[in-house]
Amino acid sequence: MYLRKSVFIVFLVVALILGGVGVLFAQKLGISNSSLLTNDEYEEYQYLVKTYGKLEDIKNFVDDYYYVDVDADDLVEGAYYGLVDALNDPYSEYVSAEEYEDYIGSMLGEYSGVGMSFYGNEDDVLEVVQVYRNSPAKEAGMQPGDIILKVDGVAYSGSQSSEAASNIRGKEGTSVEITYRRDGVENTVTMVRASIQVETIAYEMLDDKIGYIQIDSFESATANDFKAALDDLTAQGAKGLVIDLRNNGGGLVDVSVKIADMLMDQGTVVYTEDQYKKKDYYTTRAGRTELPYVVLVNEYTASASEILSAGIQDNNEGVIVGTKTYGKGIIQSLYPSSMIQDRYSWDDGSAVKITIMQYFSPSGKTIHKVGITPDYIVELVEGDETDYQLEKAIEVLKSEVK
Repeated sequence: MYLRKSVFIVFLVVALILGGVGVLFAQKLGISNSSLLTNDEYEEYQYLVKTYGKLEDIKNFVDDYYYVDVDADDLVEGAYYGLVDALNDPYSEYVSAEEYEDYIGSMLGEYSGVGMSFYGNEDDVLEVVQVYRNSPAKEAGMQPGDIILKVDGVAYSGSQSSEAASNIRGKEGTSVEITYRRDGVENTVTMVRASIQVETIAYEMLDDKIGYIQIDSFESATANDFKAALDDLTAQGAKGLVIDLRNNGGGLVDVSVKIADMLMDQGTVVYTEDQYKKKDYYTTRAGRTELPYVVLVNEYTASASEILSAGIQDNNEGVIVGTKTYGKGIIQSLYPSSMIQDRYSWDDGSAVKITIMQYFSPSGKTIHKVGITPDYIVELVEGDETDYQLEKAIEVLKSEVK
């Protein structure tokens, strides 16, 4: 079997020498020419052999020598994962057709799983950034900062976040075993998957007419739900507002900008820069809530949450309280094969999630690997249930409320 590619190459060389046969063979390869291959076409062929010949050799070698039968399709699929993984970017990854379908379901706010989100962080491990209310993960005691090591006994690295997420999701009522590390200690919990309806907004009126809105993540319905909460609290006579972005791992950037539009007058929320140094600016229109507000952040406030916080801080629209944020200042885009099939040749339901640009605060401050420093740094005390960050936010608001 190891001779197959060699025979193919010999056949192609002979075909090129034979002229007319070479034309037919070239046509089969999709190369149009009135006679033989041009120098450019031959150089392209040489490039293809040099680049992908080894891949074919290794696939054949594994097929010939590995001690059990292997599925050739699985080997090729593994190469797709490896190609993107070689970027050494924990946020970029190949996504299989099944994983893509699961991902879309979760972004729409309803899926069957355990109710937590995680990133592949800079240490190439899966770090939990959010645990949803009333979820199996919450009931099992999972917390932001936990490091997921295994799913049903299978280990996953940070660059395999979509694979891990796909295997954590599953049919409602079935069980999944999660092994995680917290403070250097490994734990294993078994959770029963449930239908997860992600409600990203929770709100209430606190004492002294202080409104409180918690945003868990930025999903498709979050902006509308935030507006409804803001309108309701305003109608109830709120004099100030606390917006809680703690443990918010991000989500859809355009949704965070829509919320910024309710909290900021006309201005720039954030700007992005791609590999060609092209800048794009995300802006808000004039007109914002008349309520003064304070934003709560912590070390698990990331991505789209940092975009919102940076825009508010740089434009002096509100006060930031808490601890330095996570520092994820890059943006990924998910490209399903159906979207790009006119430019690339594959269309099998799979996708590639890839980092396409970096974002900066309106004043040009770098956020990635730096984070946002609050106006008031307030730490929580381990073992003390008092929410000192919320208390500080209310104190700041009371100084502004007339």
